Amino acid sequence: MERKLQLLKKIAPDLTEEFIKRYRVLKTIRLLQPCGRRLVVCSLGMTERTVRSEIERLSAQELVKVSKIGMSLTEAGTEVLRGLEEIFSALTGLSVLEERLESVLGARKVYIAQGDSDDSERAKKEMGQLAAKALLENAAEERRIAITGGSTMAELVQAVPEMTSQMARMVLPARGSVGRKLELQADTLAAKLAEKLLSDYRMLHLPDNLSAHVLEEMKQDPEVAETIEEMKQADILLLGVGNALEMAERRRLDAGICGQLQRDGAIAEACGYYFDAKGNIVYETCSIGIDFNEIQNAECVIVMAGGRRKAESLMAVSHSISSGIFVTDEGAALEMLRLAGK
Repeated sequence: MERKLQLLKKIAPDLTEEFIKRYRVLKTIRLLQPCGRRLVVCSLGMTERTVRSEIERLSAQELVKVSKIGMSLTEAGTEVLRGLEEIFSALTGLSVLEERLESVLGARKVYIAQGDSDDSERAKKEMGQLAAKALLENAAEERRIAITGGSTMAELVQAVPEMTSQMARMVLPARGSVGRKLELQADTLAAKLAEKLLSDYRMLHLPDNLSAHVLEEMKQDPEVAETIEEMKQADILLLGVGNALEMAERRRLDAGICGQLQRDGAIAEACGYYFDAKGNIVYETCSIGIDFNEIQNAECVIVMAGGRRKAESLMAVSHSISSGIFVTDEGAALEMLRLAGK
């Protein structure tokens, strides 16, 4: 099909450009709804005149509903968007980009959102929807899901629809709490995701960087011990990836450790583990969470991170994850291909 679509693009470039433009407007409204026209203009970088014209056409076709609170997709608009997703991906080259990146990362599947989430909230929201889709394709009533924290994972949870039947046995935090924002911590996201999936959940209520003595004492608590045991049996891991030094600062690691991370060439962090460019673990925080050395025990690992700045970090973590599902954006994808010489 892709070959035929590329031929179509050659014979009727004006028509395919119109299709791509209109599809992007429709998709952006879905990601940001309810939203105003100005927000769509800023997200897409199109002129206000162009966006206004496209919205008028989409509204006339009853694909977009315009109200006092903003624009949103109609049921027909959602159906059209879903049905044309594959064609759009082929025409824009995203499907080819995904296949090339699968080879570089050794991934089972790669999903790429448009744009660069370093400077586009729209791209981050699309990553959340793509990751939610991957999660629901792998979820099952008897499975346990473990989730890390962070703003990117929060977008995934936000994108998951309210289910009408149980989609997981249990949802667990994959680690202790990081940072001061309660709404972005693994505990909170686990509870929110469990509510949407109609499943049970566990919480840790533990900060990162506990002393070894306190950590061992906490592990003796029956509730904590039960949660740790459930973690070990997680079938699906939702894993966020960060830049090593940025995460070290966020976790308030002391200057000595930060210096050691620099000397050891740490460039990535995931679940409290710090990795060098070859994927070797160079440091591990003292916390309760998923054991990265046992990550292959999970049937499905969904790695989610975007932005050009995360390219090296994603490549480093990929060495430790065989046949994972990676959800990223164009900014990170193109940079990874450049770094890999592909």
